[in-house]
Amino acid sequence: MSDFKIRFKLLRKKLKLSQKEMAKELGIPFTMISKYECGKIKPGTDMLTKIAITYKVNLNWLLLGIGKMFIDIQDIEDNHFEIIDNSDPDEVFLILEELSKAPITKEFVLKLIKAKRGDKKALTDIQKMIRGLEMIFE
Repeated sequence: MSDFKIRFKLLRKKLKLSQKEMAKELGIPFTMISKYECGKIKPGTDMLTKIAITYKVNLNWLLLGIGKMFIDIQDIEDNHFEIIDNSDPDEVFLILEELSKAPITKEFVLKLIKAKRGDKKALTDIQKMIRGLEMIFE
């Protein structure tokens, strides 16, 4: 994660933000931005999620240097829903019905359906859930 500080500063510069501006948008003291960029401290999971959502930055890029700097929301929508669009509706229903028995899965499935219908907030919520799971399993 030693290169995080370099990529974080690169992100801020690409966004044409000062440390104070970025800190204000993220709701943290501007000294935290400086500490991230100097490598004195590393942001926690909540802050990484906030950075990713606020700036639509790819956490794989920010943390590991893998992939593009920014996430293309349209690509995410197209890729995630292609499987559902091309599947047998009865099969999809049975899978969703089985998955929906667990409360957290039920919440996820409901958000997935809302996102499919164009609800951007539901899509953002799904992305948060997925990012959280990715961080747990890294």
